[in-house]
Parts: sequence; structure tokens; C-alpha cells
Amino acid sequence: MGRMNYPALAPLQIGPLRVEWPVFLAPMAGYTDAAFRSLCFGLGCGGAVTEMVNAYGYVIGHDRTEHYLDTWEGEHPLGAQIYGSDPGMMAEAARQISMLGQFDFIDINAGCPMPKIRNRGDGAGLIRTPEKLHEIVRQCVAAVEGRVPVTLKTRVGWDADTLNALELTAGAEEAGAAAIFLHGRVAVVKHAGPSDWGLIGEVKRARRIPVIGNGGVKRPVDAFHMVAETGVDGVMVGRATLGNPWWFRELRELAAGTTVHKPRPDEIRAVIREHLAREENLMARRGPKELKLGVELTACLVLRAHLVRYLRGFRGIRLLAVHLEERQTKAELLSRIDEVIATGLKTDPLPGPDPAATPAE
Repeated sequence: MGRMNYPALAPLQIGPLRVEWPVFLAPMAGYTDAAFRSLCFGLGCGGAVTEMVNAYGYVIGHDRTEHYLDTWEGEHPLGAQIYGSDPGMMAEAARQISMLGQFDFIDINAGCPMPKIRNRGDGAGLIRTPEKLHEIVRQCVAAVEGRVPVTLKTRVGWDADTLNALELTAGAEEAGAAAIFLHGRVAVVKHAGPSDWGLIGEVKRARRIPVIGNGGVKRPVDAFHMVAETGVDGVMVGRATLGNPWWFRELRELAAGTTVHKPRPDEIRAVIREHLAREENLMARRGPKELKLGVELTACLVLRAHLVRYLRGFRGIRLLAVHLEERQTKAELLSRIDEVIATGLKTDPLPGPDPAATPAE
């Protein structure tokens, strides 16, 4: 079979920032901390955005909020994502974060669909108040004073009757946004149903600044399909990478026309262990008041959400799942992980003699 020809993923410019490989890890609350992001970067991710940071909490110096901006060495290009609905507070958060010198851009969250966020006018709630959203962009751009570009992450609309992505992105571009990350679903459906790549394409054709498509990208090959169908300048992927940071490696291998390597059980084991080690490092940066259970146990609890995804292809996943709600030491957790991995992947032949083999004479 001949090599498949995929559309090129060319470098893009976000203001003064050049992104060599425009494939971004999406921000996902509770998952994309520095430990997971850095693993994705190491496996071929081209850019990422932090978990969303409450602008008010950051400005008043809330300790836990500040830790959402913890980073790992080598995380570039990396954007700091802020959320809120007060233009002045958003601008002040953007100003302060831009002066840290550790982020390559500031991203404004106008896409989080969670009811507790959107219903108070933050996140995707800003889709219903375009004028306020545009003022937030304008003030954030002014506040960073050119230190970093400001981008916007939003959705194609609030619901099926309010598909106002063209209006939202036109105003954001006029207000100084350097790029748009556009999710193809409306806010009220969150992540259910198909992603409207047609509307993403309309926005791309209407905007002068880069548009990065998001939503409906599951397999690595889908990134190429999105670029071909919509003309977007880049792709952002989220849930498909959870438990599978090798997703980014596979995409690069497809682009290069080389052999695609699925992760082996020993690779999965090694990455899980490294992920836990990095979580421990992050937890050690926090104060004792934030870690009532201590560094090791807290790191194990944080990793828990990832484990069922890392190990979902193994026969013995239930060996771990039944204990996930328990508090486990690092040694206990790693031992159970090893037990699951020892059961083998469901796609591998069962150990023992091959029943189809010709018996010996």
C-alpha cells in the first residue's frame, strides 16, 4: 500500500509568536496540569494551554488558583488561560501573568460549557454578551502592552438558535485578538453530538487572524481531515489524548509517512510512573494547608482520573477500577498498575500455545 498524502500542517504566526507545529492540547479542567502537558510535549504536541484560571482568584493571590499556572521545563509554546466576566479584572490578571515571563500567550476562555461557569456569565456565558467579550479582549490586549499575544477560545454559539461565531470572532479580531481557537459545538450541548466543521470553515474564511479548529478530532488522522475540510490554520485536540499522550506521536508519524507506533505495555507502564513522579513534583510545590493528605497521597489521587484511561485497553482493568475510590499509597497503586499491565492488552493474543498452530509431530 502506498503512502497516504495528508494536507500540510504549516507553521503559523500568532502575533509575534511562531508555532512550528500547529497541533495544540486543549485545556481540560482536572486533567491538563503541567505533569500531563509536559508528557504530551515530549511525545510531539505542538502547543498547549493551561487549565482555566479564575482571573479574580489570581489577582487577589489565592494560592490554589496560582498553582494552576505551575509549569514544567520545556513547555513551549504555552498559553495561560484566564476566565471571568469583569473586563477590568480580566485585564489585570492578563497584565500580571504576562509579566511572569513563562507564558507565550494569554488565552481568554469564552468556551467552557459547564453550567456553574456559563450560568454566571463566565466561560461560554460570554457568547451571550458579545459586547462584553469584545471589551474583555480589548482591555486584555491593552494591559499586556505587547509582551505576549492575546487569543480567544470560544464556541460556534450558545445553542442551535444562537450561532453567532462570525459576530464573536469579528469583534474579537477588531479588538486585537491574535488568534481564535474555535470549538465546533454550541455551549448547551457541551461535548455531545457532532462538531460543526462547516461553520468553523466559514469563520476561517472570514478572519484574517489564524483560526485553530477544535471539536470532533478523535483519531490523529482526523486532524488532517479537519484542515482539508475547513482550511483552518491549526488543530486543537482534547479528550482523545487522555490516557493516550502518544496520540501526538502518531500524528507526527502519519505526517512524516513513517511507521505508526502504538504504545507497548512497557511504554504505558513507564509513562504512568513518570506521570506520577511529575504529579509528586507539582504537589511538593504547594503549602501544607493545601495538602492535608500529604504529597504522595495527593499525587496518587490526582493521577486516579487518568489511570482508567491509560489502562482501558488491558484485560485486567477491573483489578484496578474496584480500588480506585480507596486511598492508596504510591507503592500500593504502582503494584496494582503492574498487575493490570501483566494481564496484557485485549488486542494481543492470550499467553500460552497458539491454538491455531500446527501441533508437533
